[in-house]
Amino acid sequence: MANIKIPTSFNIELEFETAKLFQRFLAWLFDCLIRLVYGIALVYTVRNLKLGETYSYVVYFFFGILPMMLYFLVFEILMNGQTPGKLVMNIKVRSMQGGKPSISQHLIRWLFRMLETPYIFWNGIIPIIAIVRSPYDQRLGDIVAGTIVVSTKTKASLSETIFRDMSAVDYQPHFPQILKLSDRDMNKIKTLMDQAIKANNAELAARVAYRVKDVLDIKTEMLPEEFLETVLNDYNYYTTR
Repeated sequence: MANIKIPTSFNIELEFETAKLFQRFLAWLFDCLIRLVYGIALVYTVRNLKLGETYSYVVYFFFGILPMMLYFLVFEILMNGQTPGKLVMNIKVRSMQGGKPSISQHLIRWLFRMLETPYIFWNGIIPIIAIVRSPYDQRLGDIVAGTIVVSTKTKASLSETIFRDMSAVDYQPHFPQILKLSDRDMNKIKTLMDQAIKANNAELAARVAYRVKDVLDIKTEMLPEEFLETVLNDYNYYTTR
């Protein structure tokens, strides 16, 4: 386990605690269990349907082999860097810049997983050696993709601080540039905005808004507080989809 500090566009060091080796192993084991149960259920269902040999092979390929192969890739994309196993173990994949991994980063991790799969003993040694020797506990796929697996258990959850549920409203985002920022950046923005509102400090809100616009190269006529509120809503909209 190691701590990694990543500088952000707000000159704030974003600190992560890397996931322990046993956490990653147990998460992988849990995901394997899910796939095993799914596979057994699929075989049981296909046999009971008595589809015949040819149709059975087709069903096994499309509903068995493909889902098994794409399991990690699909879940980590849909669950913001987590699989069910990672969720249980409170770990997730992040980019080395501190934000969400891109689709290409997820794809690279998945492709290298084929070389590192622990199904074969000697291949299973590869990710273990890489994690142990890496200063940030990265497996080979993480190093190539520029990602890191971190612990999500912290004393103060940033996601809880900045989270807004945008799924219940027909929200239209304004600033896609907001995805250049990290959770830590957004948490700092919200903290300063709350301070400005609580103290009725229009100057502070204006300074924060100006800084955000400058960093993201945003041109808008919105008032500072309205702009910062929109920024927070936009960030939640984009990161939860």
